[in-house]
Amino acid sequence: MRNGIFRDTLESIRDRVEGTLAVSLIALDGIAIESITSDSVALDVMGAEFGGFIKSVRLSNTDLHTGDVLQFSLFTEKYITLLSAVTPEYFLLLVMLPDGNYGRARHELTKAKFALCDELT
Repeated sequence: MRNGIFRDTLESIRDRVEGTLAVSLIALDGIAIESITSDSVALDVMGAEFGGFIKSVRLSNTDLHTGDVLQFSLFTEKYITLLSAVTPEYFLLLVMLPDGNYGRARHELTKAKFALCDELT
């Protein structure tokens, strides 16, 4: 039943955030637990890259004392990409068009965190 909850949550995010191209629940290693994507987004590659980034930030945190990464955003010419922590080991990755609704995306990712947290711990 867990995968049903994961998929329902991702579909809800996709349906409520204008401009969403892909959304995925990923583990820290970048491997997707569940994804909804279009063929135009290399979500598996993005997940692996962002997972590596979070690991490197965690290593740097020992010197910088910044705390855990809660959300990370990357704006490029083609996409807005958001990574949002659900637990220390699991993240939601959202890819949307540059004119997508960034504020709504952050809000829906935060709501999803609370919906998924108990399922992942």
